[in-house]
Amino acid sequence: MTSPEPAPQPARYAAPSGAPQPGPAPAPTPAQPGYGAPQPGYAAQPGYGAQPAQPGYGAQPGYAAQPGYGAQPAQPGYGAQPGYTAQPGYGAQPAYAAQPPHPVAPSPAMAPPGAVPWATQRKRPIVLEIVLVVLGGLLASAFVVLMALVTSGTTVGVAVVLALVPLVTIGALIMWVDRWEPEPRFLLVGAFLWGGGVAVAVASLLNSVVGPALAGALGTGLDPGTASAVLGAPIVEEAMKGLGILLIFLVRRREFNGPLDGAVYGAVVALGFSVVEDVQYFALNAEDMGMIFVMRALLSPFGHLVYSVPMGIALGIASRRRSKAAWLWLFPLGYLAAVALHMGWNGSLSFASSFTDLVAIFVLLNWLPLALLAGIAIWLRQREQHVVGRRLRDYVPSGWLSEAEVQALSSMQACRAARRWAAGVGAKPAMRAYQRTAARLAYARQDLYTGHVARRARQDEAHLLEELARARAEVMARATPRHGY
Repeated sequence: MTSPEPAPQPARYAAPSGAPQPGPAPAPTPAQPGYGAPQPGYAAQPGYGAQPAQPGYGAQPGYAAQPGYGAQPAQPGYGAQPGYTAQPGYGAQPAYAAQPPHPVAPSPAMAPPGAVPWATQRKRPIVLEIVLVVLGGLLASAFVVLMALVTSGTTVGVAVVLALVPLVTIGALIMWVDRWEPEPRFLLVGAFLWGGGVAVAVASLLNSVVGPALAGALGTGLDPGTASAVLGAPIVEEAMKGLGILLIFLVRRREFNGPLDGAVYGAVVALGFSVVEDVQYFALNAEDMGMIFVMRALLSPFGHLVYSVPMGIALGIASRRRSKAAWLWLFPLGYLAAVALHMGWNGSLSFASSFTDLVAIFVLLNWLPLALLAGIAIWLRQREQHVVGRRLRDYVPSGWLSEAEVQALSSMQACRAARRWAAGVGAKPAMRAYQRTAARLAYARQDLYTGHVARRARQDEAHLLEELARARAEVMARATPRHGY
């Protein structure tokens, strides 16, 4: 759930002369005459001479009212000033023509804005991604090499090939969920290697230590192997996977735009852990590799995703709350849910005594949570469409977008129809860039409502507005004129 939406912070940058302002259009300001100027509705005061109107207030000579949302008085320093030359591509915008419902071509009304100083962005540092990829990659490679030394290179090679099955199928599903606003691919690679390298390495060292220690402290009477599986693995593994998700949230906050993003990052970290762990199980159980493959890769490939995604969703909810400290209590809730699910699965398997028990465990503790998680993912995608629509609609009054464009950009069905239309005129890459930029713009606008990254979000907003107009202009430049477009 999201908290009520406060108004975004006032803009801290100046827009180019005559450019439409993001957000609701400013209320008209009556012209301020100079001292002694005749006032509307009453006579000039005696003793004062009629003074000329002060420049920068009221209607200025040469200023054109904006069509579609009423004439706006020029603000101080805006509009056509004496001696000021209007910038090309700005000023009065022609009215938007009615758009057909499907497919909807973007409106050609807005020309690309010119280069402006505040839209200049420095390259985003990728230190976190480099650390995740290098550290995770080295540890994952070392773990696989260790398995080869313990067993054989041939055995590990077969195990790696079998582990590719869940990697490809689950990876494709994650990418499908992430189509709305794709996360940076390099960051996803880092998340995958954190799960498959760092989390696996630490869990291999600590599971057998933490589990028996807790069993002894609690007086459970569990043997060391069972204690490691039931107590050690859930606590240590979910802590390490959760730490990777939390690092992305804290360091790459601008890429963590809600519960759906959190679910994607949690799923990718869990997938990395699951794939490397599969290699370990397949290699160490070479004689029963076929049965282990069926049990892990075919019947329960989503286990780690089911455990870890709640942590990502919890952090995604925190990203939408106004309190910057919301993650301090939401993340522990997600972690406890992950530990409970993992502990229930491992504990049930450890004490199962018949085939009927196994069937019940798979259905109740794996497939049912998976179905619930899939339903939540679909619901989150629909919620994200509503968020995109609400935030993009903020730009309609000022003329950056038309209502028809907002409707086309906040619906997966309409976006697919627009890409099909663009493919027919050779503009599909430009259309895809236009749609993805619009989604990023909507999330930057959402960050202004939460106030988490207000200054950076305002900079992103200015840059993305320029990029959006440029992508739209490219689509229209490539499009062959057709009736109705």
